[in-house]
Amino acid sequence: MSSVDLLERLKTVVTSITQETYESVEASAQLSLDSIQRISLIVAFEEEFDIEIDSEELEPETFDSFEQMATYVQSCIASTKI
Repeated sequence: MSSVDLLERLKTVVTSITQETYESVEASAQLSLDSIQRISLIVAFEEEFDIEIDSEELEPETFDSFEQMATYVQSCIASTKI
């Protein structure tokens, strides 16, 4: 999956949780997500990307930007292919 495709999928998932539009938001822009939105995103990412997220290892800053989310999701995808 290309990084552009991943970014678009992340934006779609985050939009479904927050009900905000992120079309023109830069990948590195800081997002202001609350704890409930972050928990909802964990479940949504697991479903969307067919990955398992260990919430014990998950850092809060993972949700600070789309760039950080993409890096984390890519690492989860890579570890499930092993």
